[in-house]
Amino acid sequence: MKNLFFGGSSDLAVKLAKKLKNTDGISTKNVTAYYRKFFRVKKYLKSDFKNLSSKIYDKYDNILIFNGFYSSSFLSFFNSQDFLKNLKINFLVPIEIASFIIQKKILKKNGAIFFISSIASKETLIGNAYYSIAKNSLNFSAKILANEQLKRNIRINTISLGLLRNKMGLEVKKITNTKKNYISFNHAIKEIKILLGNKKINKKNIKIY
Repeated sequence: MKNLFFGGSSDLAVKLAKKLKNTDGISTKNVTAYYRKFFRVKKYLKSDFKNLSSKIYDKYDNILIFNGFYSSSFLSFFNSQDFLKNLKINFLVPIEIASFIIQKKILKKNGAIFFISSIASKETLIGNAYYSIAKNSLNFSAKILANEQLKRNIRINTISLGLLRNKMGLEVKKITNTKKNYISFNHAIKEIKILLGNKKINKKNIKIY
């Protein structure tokens, strides 16, 4: 089973890569030690995707898109620039990556794209507005994309994670009114590994908390 991680320098991606074989990574940060093959990009722009096209020859069973960004935000003090930054990294970039994957045809037959999302997409936390809206947009768009790709044997799912005890999780606990407890990295990794082995799951938003 071959896997490819976009945003492969995230805490979860690195820990998961250590547990899996035949896993390649793509990131703006250098984490070559954790992957079979690693591709460095400056940013996630069309020019970067063009460069990747000439480097990626494998076809993968699963492609996970970890790209995300968090900052505190309140609709009562709406700032369009900050909102668009959140929307770009948490929604637009993952969708652009998925489009690249599909057009480049780097998935095997019945291969899957998994967007890493958040349970925040279904919550109305104070202080978490832009992030929640962006992840909700991602979850909904993933279902549309899944419908588009049904006849092409490409499965699309989202994984909505609970709070991990990392930099982002600690910040969410500090800033928002969440009552959620932390989930362990080991629990998240165990559940994701099960999902990667399931060749039937499609059009689902899987919650891990």
